[in-house]
Amino acid sequence: MLVKKLQLNDYRNYSQYSVEFDPKLNIIIGKNGVGKTNILESIIVVSNIKSFRTLDDKDLIKKEKEYLRILLESDTNKFKVVISNQGRSLFIDNNSIKTSSNFIGKLNAILFKPSDLELFNQSPSERRRLLDVEIGKVSNIYLNELNKYKYLLADKNKLLKELEIDENLLSVINESMIKPIEIIITEREKFFEIINKYISDIYQNISNSKDVIQIVYKKCCDKENILENINKTKDKDKYYHYATFGPHHDDFEFKFNNIDINSIASQGQKRMAFIAFKFALIKYIESNINSTPIVLLDDILSELDQDNQERLLNQIPNNTQVIITNTDIKNLKINKEYKLIEIKEEKNV
Repeated sequence: MLVKKLQLNDYRNYSQYSVEFDPKLNIIIGKNGVGKTNILESIIVVSNIKSFRTLDDKDLIKKEKEYLRILLESDTNKFKVVISNQGRSLFIDNNSIKTSSNFIGKLNAILFKPSDLELFNQSPSERRRLLDVEIGKVSNIYLNELNKYKYLLADKNKLLKELEIDENLLSVINESMIKPIEIIITEREKFFEIINKYISDIYQNISNSKDVIQIVYKKCCDKENILENINKTKDKDKYYHYATFGPHHDDFEFKFNNIDINSIASQGQKRMAFIAFKFALIKYIESNINSTPIVLLDDILSELDQDNQERLLNQIPNNTQVIITNTDIKNLKINKEYKLIEIKEEKNV
């Protein structure tokens, strides 16, 4: 999987911008603020239909413009994303895509960014969001069942806020939740099983250490006990007026030598652990769709010494397209051929 050409119209600071990428290694350089990250962000929007920097699509539209357009040509398809104040339109090969689940993950990209470390201290909802995005990119079943569960959860919470609760309706909702919950837990278990298969070895390779990394999935319950837990929390749900049980409360935590990573690891160790997690994500995607995702490194190499830079780049599979952003080329240790893309101006690039 690779990006051949990208065209942006009225996206962030770009009025009009077009770039062609090398199928192997690409390095985008330029001063801070010229829009290097915007290029990677637009690729992620095509991959996830959502930005990693804002929850409001309208923030992506260039100031005083009515809409934006992203045109991306991959080795297999032509993608178009149009965002306006009225909403979002998605196209693959000029065919309108009405359902987001039929668009997400058709172009698969993994982003490494400096702010990744925030995830260790963010709320469980942010970690679940990452989980849902990554699993959803390779599993339509997961996306569909997750959406079903969210609708049922909204109906249940609305019902629990009423003064007189319709017990029959509540039972119907609870019964309808069982299958979606089972599938959500199953897919999340598969995700962490594959991640844990690779993450520790990858960490040791890129950090040149013997430390062990593991991710613990803190699930709401075992699949066999879903109905039991739904029934067990009925009174509690009525007391708090919302559903206190379900995968919407799931979380996960990183272990560093069997200890919570926040309690023992340095910032540098946590950075390398999360980089190892992202590389394990590549393995997860490959195992599900038999294709290697595009790797995007947003100003991540400048925070590593040259030995760690070299080990990180060596970890990337040879058949992978890589796009790197950095302020300049001087502090990067690149021992491979690459295409250099220089951005000099902030506007109308």
